[in-house]
Amino acid sequence: MAKITSGCTGSSSISTSVTAFNWLAANETAGTIANWSQGFNDPGCANPTINTSLENSIIAAHNKGIIVVVAAGNDSCNTANYSPTRISQAFVVGATNNQLISSGKDAKASFSRTGTNISAFAPGESVALLNYNGTSVINSGTSFSSPYIAGIFAVACQAAGTLCNTATNATTLYDALRNTGVIGTVTNTNGTPLTGATSRFIVQQW
Repeated sequence: MAKITSGCTGSSSISTSVTAFNWLAANETAGTIANWSQGFNDPGCANPTINTSLENSIIAAHNKGIIVVVAAGNDSCNTANYSPTRISQAFVVGATNNQLISSGKDAKASFSRTGTNISAFAPGESVALLNYNGTSVINSGTSFSSPYIAGIFAVACQAAGTLCNTATNATTLYDALRNTGVIGTVTNTNGTPLTGATSRFIVQQW
C-alpha cells in the first residue's frame, strides 16, 4: 500500500498523480488496485477541467490490468465533462445516502456527480470514519464512496483466484464487478427513479 498525498493533509498535485499512474503502468502487475479520490471541482459546472496527461496515465495503468477506482466528484455536475471521470478506463463511483434505506433504496447524495459513465454507487454521505489520529469522525463525499469499491475489488480479486492477476487490461475486471451490482436500488435524491446514471449499487458478496 502506498499513498501520494503530502502527510495527512490530503493535498497532492495532479502531476504527482500522473507520475504515480505511469509508475504503476511500468512496474506493477495486473490486479493491482489504485483508488483516486482527488478531482477537479467546479461548482457551477461551467468550463470543466480536462487534463489529458492524467487521463493518458490512467489509460496506461488500465492497459496493464491495474484497477483504477475514481471518485465521481462532489459538485453535482456531469462526470462526462471532467478528467478523469469521462474515460472508460476509470471505474467511477458516485455517492449515496441512507435516507430511504427503510424502503430498500439508496438515494443518490445531492452533491454526487451524475453521468452514464458512473460504474457504481456506494455509501458516501455521513460515513463513519477514523481520521489520521484514530478519532471517530463523520464525513461525506464521493472520496469516501470510492474506497468502498476499491475494497470490494480487493476482496473479489482474492476470491476469484487468478482472474485479476492474469487480466490483459482492467475492463474485463470492471465488467465482472459491474455484473454483480444490483440494478434499480439507487434513486434520485428525492426517491424518484434515478436519472442521468445507471442505478447500480455494489455490495460485498464474498
